[in-house]
Amino acid sequence: MRRALLLLVMLCLAVPAQARPMDPATQRQLLALFTRYNRAIEAGNLEQAMALRTDDVRAAVTPHLQSPKDRADFLADAREMVPDQMQVRHASINDAGDKALLILLAGKLVSGRQAQDEFDLAFARQGGAWKLAGMGSAPGPADVKRCPDQTAQPASAYAGGQPVSLAGRIERVLFLPDHTLVLLTAGDTEVCAFLPDRAALRQHGMDPAIIQPWRVAAISGVAAKSDPQKVLVNNIEVHEQN
Repeated sequence: MRRALLLLVMLCLAVPAQARPMDPATQRQLLALFTRYNRAIEAGNLEQAMALRTDDVRAAVTPHLQSPKDRADFLADAREMVPDQMQVRHASINDAGDKALLILLAGKLVSGRQAQDEFDLAFARQGGAWKLAGMGSAPGPADVKRCPDQTAQPASAYAGGQPVSLAGRIERVLFLPDHTLVLLTAGDTEVCAFLPDRAALRQHGMDPAIIQPWRVAAISGVAAKSDPQKVLVNNIEVHEQN
């Protein structure tokens, strides 16, 4: 139960739509907020830590933290996720200035080895102050299985391949003369998603400009027979990370 509860806290993400780059001052403020939260967790001060979370997170978690054992178990799991080092990969904020997203590389010394994960941290302004909303965790770059072959293949290479339906964050987009290559990270696997070129996308009623890094793409298509990490896409939906 406590692991599921911790995941509930982590996955209640509320991040910006139509995001724009975050200014350095706000970035420092949000990093300081996350640091205060981690210090409260390490000190065992659950009340102080939860006071830094958004109303919806507190409402979801508080009913499950009634007994001393539940509280101690939650703190023990949360301490395991407190990083020793942090590096910002991405920072964005919505136009209204009340929702923000930080994507961090978080390092922690585990059994003498420096492990690295990615943290997706959502923030929201409530009562005039920033609060930590959701936390998402994903493998660090070294633990992602990369797409080994990014070259385009003819449609015949996908004939008889397995159907694919997945969602992942866009890491890179290449608009090439005869096709579009979108590199997605879904869990611990990178996928090479192949789409038509920009002109063909427009003909199908899609604005290629919406395909941008840090957004989420839900795709369906067919995997190459020789490489399941290469997907010929027949449908794609793109939206801000949430």
